[in-house]
Amino acid sequence: MWKLKTKILPRLMASLLLFCLSDLALAHGERAQQAGLRTRTIQWFDTEVYPRNAKINEIVTVKGRFIPSKWWPKHMAQPDGLEGAAYLNVGVPGPVFVRVDSRVNGVPMIRSTTFEKGREYEYEIKLKARRPGKYHVHPVISIRDAGPIIGPAYWVEVTGDPADFENKIETLTGQVIDLETWGMDNTIFWHTCWFLVFVAWIGYWFRKLPVLMPRYKKVMVLGEDADQLIEFKDMVVGAVFFVFILTAIGGSYLWAQNEYPITIPLQTGEVEVIPLPEPPVIAEVKVNKARYRIPGRSFKLDLTVTNHGDSPIQVGAFYIGGIRFMNPKIITGAIKEEKGDLIAPDGLTVNTPPIQPGETRDIVVFADDALWETYRLTSLIYDPDSRFAGLLMFYDEEGNRYIKEIGGGMVPVFT
Repeated sequence: MWKLKTKILPRLMASLLLFCLSDLALAHGERAQQAGLRTRTIQWFDTEVYPRNAKINEIVTVKGRFIPSKWWPKHMAQPDGLEGAAYLNVGVPGPVFVRVDSRVNGVPMIRSTTFEKGREYEYEIKLKARRPGKYHVHPVISIRDAGPIIGPAYWVEVTGDPADFENKIETLTGQVIDLETWGMDNTIFWHTCWFLVFVAWIGYWFRKLPVLMPRYKKVMVLGEDADQLIEFKDMVVGAVFFVFILTAIGGSYLWAQNEYPITIPLQTGEVEVIPLPEPPVIAEVKVNKARYRIPGRSFKLDLTVTNHGDSPIQVGAFYIGGIRFMNPKIITGAIKEEKGDLIAPDGLTVNTPPIQPGETRDIVVFADDALWETYRLTSLIYDPDSRFAGLLMFYDEEGNRYIKEIGGGMVPVFT
C-alpha cells in the first residue's frame, strides 16, 4: 500500500501543478484546425463583432469580408463548381444567441450557395442575445464534405435576466407566436405518450422474471423452437399495440392537417451569390521564395512587385490564417483590443521604400511574432506539400488599400 501511494502521489501533484500553470481554455476554433486548412481555404479580413457588451434581446452584428483562396487544397471538397456547396454560419458555444438574419453580398443566407475562388465577398450576421455569459463569437463557413472553416473571433459579454428574452415572430398568416414556447405542450404530450407506450410494452414482456436467460437456454442449449415460446396471448397483445400505434400516427396526421392547413416544406435549394466587382490590379506580385525560420518565429517572403497604379504603394499588412501582421510605419495605432486578439501590431517589416508607379522591384517582407507558435501555424512545415496562402495589403499615399492574395511553397529553416 505504501509503494502504491508513493507512485500515485507524485503523479497527482504533477497533474495539479500543470493545471494551475495552464491557461484556461475558454475560446475555441482558431488553434484546433490544421494550419494548411486555415491558410489555404477562406481568407478572412475586416472581421468585426459589435457591440462587445450586450444585454438580453439586443442585436449583435458579425460582419466582414472573405476570399475563398485560389490555393484551395485540391484534396479537399471545393466551394465552387457543380459539387460545391457552402453555408454561412456562426460559431458560438451553444444556443446562447438566436440568428435573426445572415447575408452575403446582400443575399439572404437561409440556404446554401457556392463561392468562386479568388473573388471577394462581404457577409453580415445579426444575432439576438439569448443567454447571459461571455462568449467567443466566430463567423463560420461550412463546406459540404469538408466541414466548417472557422474565422477569427471576438469576445462578447451578455448581461441581463434570461427570463426577459423574447423570440416572437409573425407568420405569413398574421399569427404572432413565441418560438421559445410555441408547440411545447404538443411536444411534451407526444413524448409522454410514446414513453408510456414504451413502458407498457417492456412491462408486458418483463412481467415475469427472469425473462432473457431462461429463453436463451431453451433455444440455444436445449434446442427448442423459438417460435414456440411466443404464446397466442403475446400475439394478441402485439396486435393491439400495432393497431394502437398506427391509429395514433394516422389520427395525429389528420389532426395536424386540420389544425395547420397552410404549410411550407423545408427549403433545401441553393441561391446564387454574385461576387463583388473585381478591383483593378494595382499590385502584381510574384513569390520568389518563402521561408520560415523556426528558432526566430520569422516568416520571410522574397517578392517581385510591379506597381500598375498611379501612386506609390507599400506593403502595410499581411493576413494569414486569421492572424494580422501590421507594418507600424504604414498602419499606426494598431493594438490588441483584447487578450487573444490575432494581431501583431508591429509584426511586419518591409526593407524597401514605396514602389513607384510603373516600377518593378524585388522586396523582402518579414512577418515575425510568437503568434506563429501560439496559434500553431508552424505546423505548415510538417504538411506533405508545405504550401501557404495569405493576403498582402498594399497602401498608396492616400491610404487606399489594394488586396493581393499570394501563395506557394514554403521552406523551413532550422538554424
